[in-house]
Amino acid sequence: MPKLSPREAVKVYQVSRATLGKALQDGKISAEKTDAGHWRIDPAELARVYRPRTQQKAVERPMPDHLGRDDPNQKAAADQDMAARLAKAEAELAAEREKTALLERHLDDVRRMLPPPDAKLRRWWPW
Repeated sequence: MPKLSPREAVKVYQVSRATLGKALQDGKISAEKTDAGHWRIDPAELARVYRPRTQQKAVERPMPDHLGRDDPNQKAAADQDMAARLAKAEAELAAEREKTALLERHLDDVRRMLPPPDAKLRRWWPW
């Protein structure tokens, strides 16, 4: 296999150009310079340190509300799930409104038990 330039190595392997340059300068990766001063890196040397991008397979995890085109029943299941979540949220909202109304009634009762504020303000200092 032909040797790679740093630009090609960045595309093939999951590494930034700066990281690759630092690894070349530190001697972590052995490479040779051409007569023009360009780096040529052996792919086996890169594979020793980094994994190729093509070997890493991304694990696809479906989004919870993501609908696929393959399964028509998936939309019905998602609609049922959303309806159940909506009903639960509405029930929680109704319970919170009842609690708020109860607390407001209790606050009104406490306000009625308090003495009315004096019309005449009493000063702190007697003079």
